[in-house]
Amino acid sequence: MRKHHNKLYYGKYRYKTIFKMPGSLMFYPTTDKQLAWIKKEYPDAPDMNKLADFIMQHRDSMRFRMQDKKAIFYTNESMSEDLVGSFTDYHDKTEIVDPKFGLLDKDTVGCDRLPHGKYQYQVHLKKDIHKHINETERQALWEFVERNVDHCLVTNKFVLDYLEGKSPYCYHGYFYVQAEKFLTPIYMIAQKGIDKVIKFVEVKHERNKKTTRA
Repeated sequence: MRKHHNKLYYGKYRYKTIFKMPGSLMFYPTTDKQLAWIKKEYPDAPDMNKLADFIMQHRDSMRFRMQDKKAIFYTNESMSEDLVGSFTDYHDKTEIVDPKFGLLDKDTVGCDRLPHGKYQYQVHLKKDIHKHINETERQALWEFVERNVDHCLVTNKFVLDYLEGKSPYCYHGYFYVQAEKFLTPIYMIAQKGIDKVIKFVEVKHERNKKTTRA
């Protein structure tokens, strides 16, 4: 699973608090109706009732996921502490994003080192890009990448095969661009096929804190 330690969770939360909770899948779907049913059916399970109450009370102030034997919460500091205090016996670990990353924009990722040592941008193509740009635009985009081989890098095989014309399809993918000045011609060539552009910024920081239950 990809870890987003260099970026706020869901663009907002610094704390990811993980609990090992057998039976957590019983909470799915986590609607108020389902949670009320759990409270009714399991009146003698205090921890289940307490968790159901917590979710109903705070669902608009956090993000959470219920997985097989795991409950994962994305919150601010105080709510993370409340969770750990309420469910100490189940606490597995808490991962905390460095506060410096809270200053970054939504599509900006902080890193210790730029991808492949030099690329500042990651250009994400739209899903099924072959439906959004025509053959002339595809060929023009590939020719631009080839002319600027020292400044553009395609590492995704599906993107490479599509741009080279070896495959008529490309369902998803991205490529790297070294500097901002190369983005303008790329947009001029294939704007209809671009989903988003991620910017990488080198940030000097301490390693993200990770606390684990003893």
